[in-house]
This record gives sequence, structure tokens and C-alpha cells, in this order.
Amino acid sequence: MAKNLVNVEQVSKAFDINSLLTRVSIGISENDRIGIVGRNGGGKSTLVKILAGLIQPDSGKVSRSNSTIFGILNQVDFLDPKTKVSEYVLEGVNEHEWARNSHSREVLHGLFGLEAKKMLNREFASLSGGEKRRASIAKLLIKPLNLILLDEPTNHLDVEGVAWLAKYLRERKNLAVVVITHDRWFLDEVSESMWEVIDGSVEEYDGG
Repeated sequence: MAKNLVNVEQVSKAFDINSLLTRVSIGISENDRIGIVGRNGGGKSTLVKILAGLIQPDSGKVSRSNSTIFGILNQVDFLDPKTKVSEYVLEGVNEHEWARNSHSREVLHGLFGLEAKKMLNREFASLSGGEKRRASIAKLLIKPLNLILLDEPTNHLDVEGVAWLAKYLRERKNLAVVVITHDRWFLDEVSESMWEVIDGSVEEYDGG
């Protein structure tokens, strides 16, 4: 039986007079692949941020098992423009260390291709929107996580980047994925169940 990673019990959240979530109870287990859909402004990103502990609910409880090691991809990253990509993605790991690590090589070459080494030496100020997004995804995928929360991961990615990411997430073992996306092809490729955020509640469905 799959182990529970995150459990949400009777959670509610409102901003001003706008109630986004009302007494929501859901859970994430090992190896779950969950797509989140709903109208813009309906509470999808708020739900993911509550799952990650970035914002607190007005009421209810969010619990995470001791075995949960998670990361989140936000829609916006705030960094010093002079930060080198290597400092951000690899967090101080030397080139010879990542170069001999097969998983790191797979991620960096999958997202940056033959330009991986050159990309790591660039500063964030010089990157395009797509390159920044690839760097953020690379940072997340390289880490030894068992849960990743993705908010619009395909934004700014080209067709090849979207296809590589979908294939990587399908094939990676021992990883639960929760993803918000308007890319219906990507959603079907990655998700095995769906959460629809609608009128303050979360409806659960099997399939993509």
C-alpha cells in the first residue's frame, strides 16, 4: 500500500472576501501523478502553495509525513540577476561532480542539450524567459525528492522541452507529481488522476 506523503483536512482559505477553498480534504501518496485544473483565479496555485507550506490556511490542517522530501516550481522566480546558473541549479556542486553523476547529466543535457556547460556559466540576467524556466526545472529535478509540485511548468518551453519533461516525469521512479497546467497534451501525458478546483471545493477524478 502506498504511503501517504501529504494530507489536507478541512482546509479553507480566503483572500479579502474572495473564498478560494472551503473545507477541502485531499491527500497525496507515493508515486501519485495528479493534474490540477480549474478556472483562472479559482484557487489552483493557492492550493499548491498550501500543500508546500508557502501559505497557511485560514482553518484546517496540513500534515506531511517524515519521509516527504518535496520541492515546488513557482510561476515566478526572484533571483539576483548576477547569480550564475551553476550557483542556482547545482548549489555549489563542482563541474566534475555533476559531470560524473548520471542523473545530473541526464537532466542538464535533457533541458540544455549540448549547451549545458556553457549555460551553467551564464548569469541569470542574460537568460531568456525559456532559459530561466529550464534552469528552475533543472534545479528541482536534480534534487533527491519524492514529491514535486509544478505550477505551469511548460510556460516558456518549446515543443522539444515540453516533450522531454513529460517523458522524464513518466519514467522517473519513486516520485509523486502534482502539476497545474493549461497544456492538455502535457496533462494527459503526465497525470493519472485529476483534481478540479471549482467553487471552493476539489473534485477528484481518475485518468487524465
